[in-house]
Amino acid sequence: MPARFATVDEFLAALTPERRADAEALRALVREAEPALVEIVKWNSPDYTLDGVDRLTINAAGKGPVRLILHFGTDRVEHKGAAPTFSGDPDGLLTWHSDIRASLTLPSADDLAARRDAIIAVIRAWLAER
Repeated sequence: MPARFATVDEFLAALTPERRADAEALRALVREAEPALVEIVKWNSPDYTLDGVDRLTINAAGKGPVRLILHFGTDRVEHKGAAPTFSGDPDGLLTWHSDIRASLTLPSADDLAARRDAIIAVIRAWLAER
C-alpha cells in the first residue's frame, strides 16, 4: 500500500479484494447511517466528518480484521483508563479503547446481515453524541 492516498478510491484500490470488500461493506453502512457525513482521507484511511469534526474512520490496514473506529476527532481530551459513558450499544458491538474512542469489528459475511441494523443504530447513536 502506498504511504499516502489522495482519495478514498485510491485507498480502496490498494487493498486486496477481500479487504476491499470488507471496507466497502463498512463504507455502505456508514453512508446509510448518516448520508450527511463527509468522506475524506485522513490518517491514511477513509474518514468521516460531521459538522467539521472527525467522527468515524475505517481501519483496513494490517492483517487484523477491518474495523470502524468511532471517535471525537482530536480536540477532545482522551482518558484511556476512564470508562465510557456511551449507552447506544445495547448489543455490545463496540470494543472500548478509552472514554471517547471505540472500535467496531466488521462481522463475518455470514453474520453481517443479522447485525446490520444494530451496527447502523450504533453509528447513529454515536453520531448523536456531542
